[in-house]
Amino acid sequence: MRTVADLMITNLITLRENDSLATAKTLMQEKNIRNIPIVNDEGECVGMLTQREYLRHAFHLVSQFGTQQISKKEQQTPIANAMNKDILTISPETDLNLAAEFFIENKYGCLPVTQDNKLVGILTPVDFVKLAHKMLTESA
Repeated sequence: MRTVADLMITNLITLRENDSLATAKTLMQEKNIRNIPIVNDEGECVGMLTQREYLRHAFHLVSQFGTQQISKKEQQTPIANAMNKDILTISPETDLNLAAEFFIENKYGCLPVTQDNKLVGILTPVDFVKLAHKMLTESA
């Protein structure tokens, strides 16, 4: 049986609640990522900042302050104001089939993987595409 631990990404890029939206925006652009787990000092996942949530908050800032102020306001806005705190997590021991079914049935772009309340990885639908590609390449 293959588990989430076999597929999850463990080389994690995380931020803290007090980091700015500007920092998150730069990280998303530089690393070409759409999901950033937000962790506390104990390494617990306390939220997720997705590209969609970032954009929603950026549009809100533009509507309030105009485009000239957006960079300044992103610097002043903590991630805590934009992140999703109501997140689902998955265990590294979860069967991969169950995780795949979750992604098929739900419109999530990422699932934080936690063990003993600590963030140990993330799992995305792209990880399943990479696995399928690897399997197809090996069987060809």
